[in-house]
Amino acid sequence: MSVEVIVVRIVFFVLCAAFLAFGQEPMGLGGGGFMTGFLFPDLSELNMYLTQNGFARLPSPLVLWGGRGMGGLLEGTRMGGAGFGGETQSLWDRKKALLSVGGGGFLAERALFSQETFALAFGLMIGGGDAELFLVFREPSSFEDALANPVCTRLRREFFILAPYLSAEFFLLDWAFVKVNLGFMFTFGGPWEANGVSVDGPPAAFHSPVLQFSLHLGGFVPLEEEE
Repeated sequence: MSVEVIVVRIVFFVLCAAFLAFGQEPMGLGGGGFMTGFLFPDLSELNMYLTQNGFARLPSPLVLWGGRGMGGLLEGTRMGGAGFGGETQSLWDRKKALLSVGGGGFLAERALFSQETFALAFGLMIGGGDAELFLVFREPSSFEDALANPVCTRLRREFFILAPYLSAEFFLLDWAFVKVNLGFMFTFGGPWEANGVSVDGPPAAFHSPVLQFSLHLGGFVPLEEEE
């Protein structure tokens, strides 16, 4: 079973749960902070081309760094934004390959379940991103050598991002909570470009599972039962 099919089934289950969930009296929740995580793109086809041309394979996953912020109702709808970036590289016989991926966008979340120390939400990020592949073929012996015989190639591509996710929230303090997001990033865009010239090449897209951890500081209001 493909990863895409698994993710679609998870999203379907979460949407059903959202329609069946009943909220309590609204409570505020908001904040932002540091985020890290992992992106798991399929680089097998790209690595095949790299190894055929004397480069080492690019390892996966990519380690992500960034930030995110959101605000809204603890048991309702939240909105915000996020941005991230990460890279992976390889080195073999003075040949270096560096792949970097970044993106960001608008976040919308809907709470599915909440209690005093834990909550569960479904979210969607809509935005854009880009990827850059930087290849170094050799080390120049001098400045003149670098000018006469170029040593590197830089390819870049842009894409639209659609990323559904399931978020688990752990309330540590009145003013701090941790979010753990598990989702899937779908990307839609054109081919690689080199100095504005289109260059067809793998991967066809950067569809990828995403695992993120973020620490939020700010206006967290814990649940309190009414007497």
